[in-house]
Amino acid sequence: MRSLLACLFVLLSTYSSWAQDRNTPVKRAAEKDKFLIGIFWPPVWAFTNDEQYQLMKDAHIDVIQNVSSTDLYTVEKNRKMLDLAYKHGLKVLVADPRVHGSVSEIKAMVNDFKSHPALAGYYIMDEPDTAKLSWCAATNKTIMEADPTKMAHVNLFPVYALGEQLGNINYEKEYVERWIEMAGPDQLGYLSFDHYPFNDKGGFRTSYYNNLDIIRRAGLKYGLKTSAYLQSFGIPGAFRRPNQGELRYNVYSLLAYGIKYPVWFTYWTPSGQGDKFLPGVIDTAGNKTDFYAYTQQLNKEMKQLGKTLIALDAREIYHTGTELPENVVALPEDTWLQPTDQSVALIVTYFVHQQNGNRYIMLVNKSYKDKQSVQLRVNEKVKRLSSIGKDNDKVQKIKWNQDREITVDFLPGEGKLYRVE
Repeated sequence: MRSLLACLFVLLSTYSSWAQDRNTPVKRAAEKDKFLIGIFWPPVWAFTNDEQYQLMKDAHIDVIQNVSSTDLYTVEKNRKMLDLAYKHGLKVLVADPRVHGSVSEIKAMVNDFKSHPALAGYYIMDEPDTAKLSWCAATNKTIMEADPTKMAHVNLFPVYALGEQLGNINYEKEYVERWIEMAGPDQLGYLSFDHYPFNDKGGFRTSYYNNLDIIRRAGLKYGLKTSAYLQSFGIPGAFRRPNQGELRYNVYSLLAYGIKYPVWFTYWTPSGQGDKFLPGVIDTAGNKTDFYAYTQQLNKEMKQLGKTLIALDAREIYHTGTELPENVVALPEDTWLQPTDQSVALIVTYFVHQQNGNRYIMLVNKSYKDKQSVQLRVNEKVKRLSSIGKDNDKVQKIKWNQDREITVDFLPGEGKLYRVE
């Protein structure tokens, strides 16, 4: 009997290894936390007050990410942020200089904050190069040993940092996966990166899609939720300040690639940082800009869709249109929903529920300049198609005509989520 059990164990182990080699997503327990929305660069110290924290709450923000380069980099200021956050139903990632100290100093930092009910976690580093990954991993380990219930925050460079910042390496294997394996997948709250696609000359960095897909694949391979930054800033000579359609497209393209924790950068408008930042969501005087109403609405939509998206794996992602960027896959002809006009530019994502196997599809209008009315043919394998509401929990059955066709209207850059049976 013992010999038979040993044989079965070997067979099961072999199958498990084969399944991983086939890029089968890691099976994981149901998501315990909610779909989160964060902001990076919080109100500066002079504006760390009830009014500004209420504005964040009203904008459907969940997590305030503090950072070392603000003027909030002390124990006392972090505590004030935590107290205000608790009062307004928010959470804070604290940033404390002791994170760069000894193991005992890091543990002392954790002990100062870990019992606060508004604590989300601890800032370690933004955009480490390859030489800093080992330090980040060791620091992450120390923090997680001292407070395993929170997250320690490290945000990775974008793929366009290859060369000057990262050297000539394989970004996916030697940077992203190396980071995960050094830190340990079970020690990471999220796999986080940034990639800002809207450049100053009016163009769009198409490496954005490849970067999102690398992070998506790594998340599935290691069983990690993924996080990415949204471009709510402009820097003359480098990045343009996005318009409403571009902000919307940034949001829905991230969701289509499985991001579970989007973060706006910047929320407050930084000053005195070297680069000249154009106004973010809140300007340097504490006033709402036009971005506030836009992000407030988009956050509301994300929070509603996030109730469903939090438990979905983005298994397959396709693009349509006449010109496909490098490293994306064209939509096959036998898919559940097929545009009758193949020149229409869409992102099409197949999602699978992590526990019950239910299937979903997201469509995103790749035109962030124009509305689109898209005619789609529903594959005969589809028995029922239902739209997931953005304003409430309503799930509405979609009816098609005798030719199995439906018409979907999109705002510039908008995405829509459907359940497929």
